[in-house]
Parts: sequence; structure tokens; C-alpha cells
Amino acid sequence: MLAVAYSTLSEKAISDYIAENYHIKPIEVNYLIRGINDTYVVKDDHSKYVFRVYRSDWRSHEDEVAFELELLIYLKNQGIPVSYPIAKIDGHHINTLYVPEGKRFGVLFSYADGEETPIDNENISLLFGKAVAELHQKTTNFTSNKQRSELNLEFLIDHPLEVIQKAMVHRSEDFTFIEEVAIKLKNRIQELEPKGLDWGICHGDLHGNQNISFCNDLTYTHYDFDICGYGWRAYDIAEFRLARQYHTNGDKELLERLWSAFLEGYTSIRELSQNDLAAIPVFVWIRELWLMGLCFQLRHIDGGIDTGDDFIDEKIDIFKKVQL
Repeated sequence: MLAVAYSTLSEKAISDYIAENYHIKPIEVNYLIRGINDTYVVKDDHSKYVFRVYRSDWRSHEDEVAFELELLIYLKNQGIPVSYPIAKIDGHHINTLYVPEGKRFGVLFSYADGEETPIDNENISLLFGKAVAELHQKTTNFTSNKQRSELNLEFLIDHPLEVIQKAMVHRSEDFTFIEEVAIKLKNRIQELEPKGLDWGICHGDLHGNQNISFCNDLTYTHYDFDICGYGWRAYDIAEFRLARQYHTNGDKELLERLWSAFLEGYTSIRELSQNDLAAIPVFVWIRELWLMGLCFQLRHIDGGIDTGDDFIDEKIDIFKKVQL
């Protein structure tokens, strides 16, 4: 018997499991997407749901999942529209699933009605800014005793560098360049932090084109809090800025209009200090570094075809543009 790094649960297995453990009788289960985790859409006679199966090497401790679920229940109770966990017959939310690679955790979530909507105009960018600010505002008093990685410099820079170094042993000089950039980014945040950077609950993946569903009337639902945790709010916001840089395809005027609208929406709900604003461009680069590490971290699942030397060359070119 050979070792397994990653297994995919069958739709029938998920359907049977849900029927046995929930007050739900699935009539259809469809495997939707493989990302950091596996996502299935579940339908019964009345509603749709999402069943997420966390990867065993990504969320290996139940506390990590429990923190996310506690946050979602808290947000729901605070009136924030989120995709929230559905309790099992026994009242618990987390399933321990035994698979060839060991065990994986599974959670059933409410379905986020609507659809992913491109944030390509100022109106929806302003609305998204308000939605992010409300998310940050409503989590001010959230607490949990569950263990969860903070979105700190160890998580955002040190760990990704370790992963990147292992993937670039054949390009040691180029890795040294990336490491030097990372040190500059780290030092810049350490310079800004004593002046005060807003710290609190972050979604962790607020790029805007995903992880929020909009209905036709522009009501919305946040979803996928898998990377949530305590961190710098400027980092949480920086992901939106980075995503706009990619999605505006070099149209700098559009980028700045969307960014201004987002900030207008955000600051209409809660304040952003000048120090936080100064940190956002730094966190944009840090997010790029973290994503590079994540891509390498997923190679044993997704294969290495998209993270070869062309990928490294592209990232080197990006980091050559860093200005602090």
C-alpha cells in the first residue's frame, strides 16, 4: 500500500454521510472546486448548502476549524450576512472524516445566494469597502480560546520564505534576491508598527471578485473565512488593492478610481489612520510573497507544472518593482 498525500471524497460518500448525520436528505451533491480545500454543493428539496472538506496538511488541528466557525456564528449573530456552519443532529458542527491520508475535517455551511460579481466600477467598489469595514467593525469584541495562527510576520513572511527556499534550491542567487526583498518588507512593517497599526480579526482573503456573493439588488453574503485570524487590518485591505492591480490589466486610472471608491466606502463606516494607509502598499508586496509561498506549498496537490522556472521568473520581475 503506497502512501497518499491527498484523496478526493466521492459525491455519493458525501451524500450518504450528510443524510446520516444531518437533518438534511440530499437529492444532489456536486463536487464544485478543488482549492486549498475541497468544496461540494449539496441540494435537498428546499435549499442549497456547501460542504467543505479541509485538507489534512492545511488544517490538521480541530481548533483551527473551530475558531473559524465560532467567528462565523458570532458574525451571524451580529447581523453580518455570512455563510455560516450548519449543526449536525448531535449539535456539533465539525465532522472528522477518516481518509487514506489520515483524517480530514468537514463542515456543512449555508449557501451564499447570488453570484461572484466583478468589482469593476466605483459603485460596487464603494459598497465592498463598506462591507469590509462592517466586517472589521463588528469583530472588535470577538474573542476565542481556540488556537489559530495569527496573520503576523512569521505567517506572512518567515514561513513562506522557508517554502520558497526549498522550491528554489536550483536558483540560489534568485532566492537571495527574494529574501532581501522580504527582509526590507519586514523591516518596513516593524518601523510602522510602533506608530500604531490597527490589529484585529481579518477575513484573510478579501480580494472582492470571490468570497462575497452579490444578489441582483446588491445585497451580499461573505463566505470562505478559511484564512481568517487576528492580523493587521491594513493587510486585509491590501489584498483588495492587489486584486484590483491584476483585474484592471494595467489601467492605472481605473485602478485608482476603484481604490478611491473602496476607501470612501470603508472610511464612511470606520476610520483608517495615516499609518495604516502607509502600510497598505507594503502589505500588497507581502501578500505577493505569501501567495508565492502558497503556490509552492500546493505543488504536491496540484502538480508543479504551473510553478516552474517561468513562474519564478514572473515573480522575480514583480519583486524587482518593489519600492519602499
